[in-house]
Amino acid sequence: MKNYIVYFLMSGLLLTNAACNDEWEDEVYYQNIALKAVINSEGVTNIYIPYEGNGEFVYQLPVIVGGSQINESNLDIQIEVDKDTLKDLNTERYKLREDLYYQELPQANYELPSAICHIPAGEWQGLYDIKFKFSGLDLRHKWVLPLTIVDTDAYDPNPRENYRKALLRVMPYNDYSGTYSATNMKIYIGDDKYSMAMDKRNLFVMSENRCFFYAGNISEELIDREKYKIALTFNEDGTITAESVDPNNKMNFEVIGQPTYTTRVMEDATYPYIEHHYTTINMKYRYNDISTYEDYAIPNRVEGSMSMERKLDTLKPERDQIQW
Repeated sequence: MKNYIVYFLMSGLLLTNAACNDEWEDEVYYQNIALKAVINSEGVTNIYIPYEGNGEFVYQLPVIVGGSQINESNLDIQIEVDKDTLKDLNTERYKLREDLYYQELPQANYELPSAICHIPAGEWQGLYDIKFKFSGLDLRHKWVLPLTIVDTDAYDPNPRENYRKALLRVMPYNDYSGTYSATNMKIYIGDDKYSMAMDKRNLFVMSENRCFFYAGNISEELIDREKYKIALTFNEDGTITAESVDPNNKMNFEVIGQPTYTTRVMEDATYPYIEHHYTTINMKYRYNDISTYEDYAIPNRVEGSMSMERKLDTLKPERDQIQW
């Protein structure tokens, strides 16, 4: 009787191991094609592109062959624009808040030099060129270029949607854009002596030396946020020209004194190849909150400084390190 029990236990163990081994082999050796575009918490992939003087930049999207075996074939991966996935993302994430929707990048502002990405035999990755053109593009909006791998008999796209598709959120940057610590930028309501502050403020690119941010404590998701955009032009003499982006200046934006900025670079105390780039903005201004109450504008006064740090490895390209 004991021998029968041992026999059945051994048989079950062998069958289990065989099943596990087969599943492992399927997962490891099966080759499929994917786009390397890891999504963030907002459902898109931020790509940080330097705003060049001519307004153009070529971005290379990695296209990957999965599996552990060597790729033995020359592969021509077809890639095309995928409008439907972007529409689905907007509907599922933002529902009726169409003001928060990602906008599809206009065709005039990008160029796909080729419809395919070639991956030679023996290689596991190819780079797909995308030329972005910022001329005439209103960078105040959230632009996304949605791409997907096309089904063909020549290869197998990764079955997981987040691997075969890429929603590229175009994030241009210049020397002054990024996330600033704003705890030293004090916000006063009316004649109140007590102030409040925001933890951080984002500066978004408008051109090579121009950015915008939202006034005071205005949320970046406020329905009326367009009324509160402040444009900053960084002049070569260290001064800043500040003005309301809204041509009607409904928030009654007013600069107090002369805004200025400073930049400095410091070598890391431990690693000499690491540089710390600091940008500090000093300014005072007034604006009215015209959204909280329908018939009453709340005067606000803001004064202080905002600072940003970029920690850069001088051994790597700058564009591969900018994230904010």
